[in-house]
Amino acid sequence: MFDTTGSVDSLRFGGRTGRPNSSGGVLQLDGTPFGKGSPVGSWFNVRFGIQYTVYASFNGARRNFDGAGTNASDNNTVRVFTWLAF
Repeated sequence: MFDTTGSVDSLRFGGRTGRPNSSGGVLQLDGTPFGKGSPVGSWFNVRFGIQYTVYASFNGARRNFDGAGTNASDNNTVRVFTWLAF
């Protein structure tokens, strides 16, 4: 979960509220297929994952935060990633 708050600054944050207030959550599922029992596990490490970020509010509002009809949920994102170390 995340919750960002701040002072009103219409020049910096624009929109209807002029606030940076945003909240939501991040869900992540990942896995490391090569472990200690693997022949390459002692020198090679890789992790695969997927991450979903969901916004409950963005720039101080849930709906129409920018005055152009954009909702906080329009910023929800999916990220697929690979992490590699050797």
